[in-house]
Order: sequence, then structure tokens, then C-alpha cells
Amino acid sequence: MKGACGCGWRADATHPVVWGDVTATEGEEARTGPFADWEYHVTTIEGLIPRDVEQMLTAPQDRITELSKTSPLTALRAVARLQDTTPALALGTVRTARQAMVSWEAIGTALGCTRQSAHERYARHMPN
Repeated sequence: MKGACGCGWRADATHPVVWGDVTATEGEEARTGPFADWEYHVTTIEGLIPRDVEQMLTAPQDRITELSKTSPLTALRAVARLQDTTPALALGTVRTARQAMVSWEAIGTALGCTRQSAHERYARHMPN
């Protein structure tokens, strides 16, 4: 069995199937097997933030830090706008990821939290 992803990626390594034992076949606990291959793909290949997005995210942070030195209240209003925008952006992105069959485990990892935490926060907002 080989790890695979909805983006078209297929792992190079072939792993044995242990009939009747999904955990052994997937290799989740030992971090070996198709699950580990897929998880590596998601976090290493798909998980990289494109450079233009990194720059776009850094620019407001730098500007607000600079602004806070001369106009702290204006900087705080800018921070509040970012805080208001982020939850809706996160929800839309999680919804798109789930529609693409991305697991709660991968979503949690990408968001820097556990699978359970991501599921508890966003699952109720997902279409049935």
C-alpha cells in the first residue's frame, strides 16, 4: 500500500497491508507506513507557506509595530481589524480543506493545535 493525497501526490514507498489491523497497516503509532508518508507530504510539501504570502503576512505586522510607536491607538484599531477578519478567514479555509477531504488531524497540525481542538472549534460550522 502507498500513501496518497487528493492533490495527486503518491508516495514512493510501498508498505505491507496487515489485514484486520488498520493501525498496523497505516503505521500511525510507529510513524511508519502510508499515513506517515502522507503526513510528511502534507506538512512538508503542502504545508509550506508561499513566499508571497509570508511577505504579505509580515508587512502588516511590521507596519503595525512601527505605527504603535507613534500612534498606539491607531495601531490597536488595526490589530482589532485583523482579529475581526481572521476567524472568518480561518473558518472558510477549514471548510474548503474539509471539502477537499483533508483530515482533522492535518487541519489541527496546520493550525498549530490538536485534531480534537480543531474539530471542536470548527466541526459545528461544517455542512452535513
